[in-house]
Amino acid sequence: MRRLALAAAILAGSAAAAEPPVLWHTQVDNDFFFHTDRWYSSGVRIARSVRLQGDEWHAQALRAAAVQAQRFDVGVVQEVYTADGRADASRPDRPNAARLQLSLARHDIAADRLVTLACDAGVSGPSALGEQAQDFFHRLFPAPKTDWSRQVGDRADVQALGTWSQRVSGDALPGTLVLHAGGVAGTLTAFGHAGIEWRWRAPSALASPLLRHAPTPALAREDPGLSAFAGASVRVFGRQRLYERRDDDPQPVVAFERQVYRVAAGIGWSAAWGALTLGLAQDSREFEGQRAPHRFGSLTLAIALD
Repeated sequence: MRRLALAAAILAGSAAAAEPPVLWHTQVDNDFFFHTDRWYSSGVRIARSVRLQGDEWHAQALRAAAVQAQRFDVGVVQEVYTADGRADASRPDRPNAARLQLSLARHDIAADRLVTLACDAGVSGPSALGEQAQDFFHRLFPAPKTDWSRQVGDRADVQALGTWSQRVSGDALPGTLVLHAGGVAGTLTAFGHAGIEWRWRAPSALASPLLRHAPTPALAREDPGLSAFAGASVRVFGRQRLYERRDDDPQPVVAFERQVYRVAAGIGWSAAWGALTLGLAQDSREFEGQRAPHRFGSLTLAIALD
């Protein structure tokens, strides 16, 4: 037993020592991979992640048990949602909407567990610059223009979220199985979620943000190599105000689906310098009258800097 405890302590120390002090992390979601440009049209997250020493107040609060390392992220997030510019305007569709938020996230990292607590605060509406972001991307990837003239005015967009990811034992399959569970409570949206992810050649701490529905650290590895993941999740919504329309908008408000399912898969490369991951996701219909499930791609890049 003493030998096992000593080995665990050595491994924990090695993991902490291998952690880069600073990581710059970028995640870009977009459906141009599938030439659709609709619904969840674009998402961009840029964050700076630092290693916590453990004695700061924000490291101690709600700290998970048996934590080997902690990281703290400060970043900015923009999400852009649009109607389908190629579809008949008389059919049910979602309104254009955008979100721009400052994001703070803490990650408690253990050998078999990753716990993320985060808070996002910002604005939804014209000040979120959704129209400007779409126009910029359409200069690179031409697509039909959508109507931003009737988007809802600026609203406070604040939310708290948490996700628990746990590796589960099992020898029936090669690789690692990870269970995810968590929730988001905010002024505009609120949902709980659960999912399962299979990973090959990657520990639970390298889980995908596509299935955790939370900021996720792309940790660097001392042993470079290829990894892969695949999984599924479900979100159960209690609030979704991004479908609301202005009073002078002639289009009817569409009802959002209470349950939305996602399947996702991808590959990545991790090394001491950071990590690069490409993932593909498909969501089930998110509102009544939606013509098809929605697909998008996600590219993440993390670079370690001293």
